[in-house]
Amino acid sequence: MDEIDELQIFRAEREISRVILRYARAVDTRNFEGVRDCFHADARVHYGDWFSGDLEAAMAFLVDSIPRLQSTLHVFGTPWIELDLAAGTAECETYAVNSATYPPDAGGIAIQNVSGTRYLDRFANREGRWAIVERRNRRVWAHNLPEGGEPSVA
Repeated sequence: MDEIDELQIFRAEREISRVILRYARAVDTRNFEGVRDCFHADARVHYGDWFSGDLEAAMAFLVDSIPRLQSTLHVFGTPWIELDLAAGTAECETYAVNSATYPPDAGGIAIQNVSGTRYLDRFANREGRWAIVERRNRRVWAHNLPEGGEPSVA
């Protein structure tokens, strides 16, 4: 492999990694146009048992469900990227720890859901732009915890 090939691989993997991180940031900041920009228009999205459909339906699902939460936080590990530059495709697997805080119930208790998730993505490079064409999110584990505020330091 020569330097030009290595540079092309590096650039593609960096662009793909940035899409994955941009998705997390966009969800957590509720920037739904930023979320949409991570996908090609014909993408398919599968959020575990909760949702499966095309990009427009996925966006409607997120726009409806995310604002119901007090906050979300996605922490992604380094993606494993299987790149096929000649075909302009990539298969990616990214591990994440996610948190979603639900508004307080009638008793004033907010619940924080913390989960471990695997994101399985197929990417395509179309017209010089890497974006997701299929996303599968698989929850591996989850804990629901009452949020109790900061512990005392004394």
